[in-house]
Amino acid sequence: MFVGPMNFLLARERSSELRATAARRRTIDTGATPVTRVTLRYAAAADAEGLDVLAALDSAEAPSGPVLVAEVDGRLRAALPLNGGGPIADPFHHGSELIQLLRVRAAQLGRAG
Repeated sequence: MFVGPMNFLLARERSSELRATAARRRTIDTGATPVTRVTLRYAAAADAEGLDVLAALDSAEAPSGPVLVAEVDGRLRAALPLNGGGPIADPFHHGSELIQLLRVRAAQLGRAG
């Protein structure tokens, strides 16, 4: 029968396809961080629930008063109260870097932070 040789040929072809795919990915993947959209802005009343969730993730109290927030791809990831309270950030993302960005933005605005 032809089953044995046919399986061998199919396995060899599939192996070649997988190697070619891996080689293409190595040439495409430079190891660089994917580009994402980061937005720094003042928090609005509509952000109250998101700030509560962010505070819960950071095991902190939700900030009150004027707050700068950092959104990554449309999701709140960090917040900096401008009244001197402590910053909060999503511990599962690059929170410390976002807080640094928020501090720079607060300084540009001439606000505490």
